[in-house]
This record gives sequence, structure tokens and C-alpha cells, in this order.
Amino acid sequence: MPELSQEDRKFQEIVKLYEQRDYAKAIEIGEEFTKKYSQNGAAWNLLGLSYKAAGNIAQAIRIFEFLIKSKSIPDSAMFHSNLGNTFMLIGRITEGISCFRKAIELEPDMINAIEALGLAYLETDQREEAARSFERVLKLDSNHQRSLYFLGNLYLTEQNWASAAKYLRKSNFGLSQSHYLECLLCLGQGKEFLNFYKKLSKRRVINPLVGGLVAHVQKLYERDVKNIFCDDAMNHIYVGRIEEEDGFSDKLANELIEYHRSNKNDYRSQSLLHNGSQSSGNLFLLDEPFATKLKFCIEKQVELYRSKFKDSEQGFLNHWPKSYELFGWLVSIKSGGNLDAHNHKEGWLSGSFYLSMPRSEGRGEDDGNIAFSYQGPKYPSGGRSSERRVVDVRPRDICMFPSSLFHETVPFKGNEERISFAFDVKPIN
Repeated sequence: MPELSQEDRKFQEIVKLYEQRDYAKAIEIGEEFTKKYSQNGAAWNLLGLSYKAAGNIAQAIRIFEFLIKSKSIPDSAMFHSNLGNTFMLIGRITEGISCFRKAIELEPDMINAIEALGLAYLETDQREEAARSFERVLKLDSNHQRSLYFLGNLYLTEQNWASAAKYLRKSNFGLSQSHYLECLLCLGQGKEFLNFYKKLSKRRVINPLVGGLVAHVQKLYERDVKNIFCDDAMNHIYVGRIEEEDGFSDKLANELIEYHRSNKNDYRSQSLLHNGSQSSGNLFLLDEPFATKLKFCIEKQVELYRSKFKDSEQGFLNHWPKSYELFGWLVSIKSGGNLDAHNHKEGWLSGSFYLSMPRSEGRGEDDGNIAFSYQGPKYPSGGRSSERRVVDVRPRDICMFPSSLFHETVPFKGNEERISFAFDVKPIN
């Protein structure tokens, strides 16, 4: 086997650092490397990926755009696909779709780009196109775990439980097996549900999706089933405040709202939202002062939450993720609108920071507030209903709760918009 050149050895060092998630060091060495070997497209690409993983999205975009425009570095489908993925992180969906299409044009069987295009189509409610993308991946690789999961999930949202189960049971990616448990409940297979839940529990599978399913069964069917995520979620709702003196000024709040209204990123298709709009991507990744300051404030609030419930024996607190990211988005709702009941299956701890609320004059007692329940809106209920708790919220309130807990907004009438910044603590595996 021929000895590696100095260039190849140094490049492999950067690869190793990236794989070890030492992104700061990968960036440091990658910057030096690309100055010396300026035509090494793979190194530039890895440098862009390192910036992306480190959260410097603006610099990652600059590098991938440089690669695509470069006259001295051969074009590659990978560069376009990586640029598309980076655009998607900050909600620039239209640009992301263009990148994925270009990548597929250059490399028609590029599975990552085809799958990413399907996910982008989902963000814009192009469901048939999304399904075709995932099916195309499965024709290329019938056991592709991610596309089995995404196609199964698509059927889930359409409440086609049997078709969803067919794909989800074959996948071990993400929450596939937990979603399969969801299918068993919705198909009315109670015995199979309980048996499969026991299997997941033995494997220490713990997440908000399973937590919400088990809470629904506990409360509506009065089954004595231990909820390893949280069996007392209503008593783990916390309301605090983020004041100007905490570091997030009214000026920054207005800049965040203006960013949302300017549609600098594409609005996300959201079937649960009525007479409102939701941002796409992760707003915490924006290179904007309001994103940096708000992230700092919310991180402090998350630690306050953990401190408040430090003596709790609930699973989501005892098994707090070793590493996590904050994922944030903005939701604005106009008069007569609301957000239907749902929970955050990929979160851990969820919350909303309230920027604007309809004034109290002429409001019903609960108008515009947030309501919580153990009842999954799409799950069979047997004609029963769960307790419902409405929490009163005002501008600058922050409300946090276990991600398994179903929640919705109460419709309201008024001239002002209801504007909130929602976020999840999301585990990083």
C-alpha cells in the first residue's frame, strides 16, 4: 500500500477531528490546510461542515457558495447538497430545494440529496412530492433506515396507521420504534401495545413520544402502566419571566418580530396552525443579536427549571440528556386563530416565551392562553376525556413543561397578534 502524501495525512487528521466532534480544532487546522492546498475541494467541504456543526451557519454558507462558484475546483453534487442542508437549518427552504435539485441533476442517484429534497417538500406541504422522494430512495436502497422512517411518519400525519406501521417497524432510525408503538395504539391493538411498550421499557427507550402515549393510556383508560418519561407532567409546568434587565430588551424583541414579518426565512407549513404563521428552521442559529441574547436568557431559564424540580423523580429529569441543542421558532396568530393540541415528540423540555398577547379588554377569561391535557388529539379515547388545565400567560412570561404534555392555544378575538417564541431542548445522540 503506497504511503500517504503529507497533504493526505493532514486531511485525514481533519477528518478524524470532525468525526470526534472536535469542530473547533477541525476549523483551526482546516483553515490552515485550505490556505496551503487551496484547490482541495474535499477539505473546503469538510471545513464548511465543521463550521455548520459548530453553529457558524453564515460562514458555512460562504464556504459552500465559494465551492459552487469556484472555477478551479470541480463542481460536485455534494457541495450543492451540503449548501441546501445548511439553508434548511435557518429556514431558507426555497433556496434549499434549488440546491437539492441541482445536486440530483449532477448525481441522479444521490440518496442524501433525494431524501433531503423530500424533507424540504414536507416543510412546504408538498406531501405527494415528498412521498415520491422517499419512495425513490427506497427503490435505490429498500432498507434505507431514514427514508423508511420519514415515509412512515408521512403516513402517520395522514392517520394512515396501517401504512405507517408497515414502514416504521422496519426502521431503527430516530423515533421509528416509538412511532410504531403509536400505530399499535391507534390501530386498537391494546394487547400488542402493552407488550411492545414493555420491550421498549426494557431497552430503556425514553422519549416524549412514548411519554405522551403512556399518559394518554393511563389517564383515559385508567391503566396502571408506569410512564418512564413523566407520569406527573401537569405538576411540572413552570411559568417564569424574562425581563429587560435579564438581557433581552424590547428593542431586541421588536427586531425578532420584524425578522419574522419580513419573511427573510420561509414560513413553515403547519396544519395545526389556524390564521397564523410559523417560522422555519432554528432561529437560534441566526447570526443576529436577538438570537444570541435570547438563547442566553432561555439557557438560564432551563437551568432554573431544573433547579426548581431538582428533587423530582421523573424520568425526563433523572435522564436529562448529556448533550442537547436549543431549537427555536416563532409563532404568530391573528384574531380568531389558534394552534391545535399537539406535543413535541423530538424535544425533552419545551417552552414558549411570550412577546405579544391580545389585550385583556373584551377577552374571555382564557382567550389566547395556553391549555394542557394528557389526551392525544388523534388517539382513540373510548368516549372519555382528560383533565384540561389552562395557564394564564402575559408578555415576557416564559412557560416550560415536559415535551410529552399535549398543549394548545385558546382562540381569541382582538386587534393584536399573539406572538410567542417556542423552543425545545432537543437531545443530541
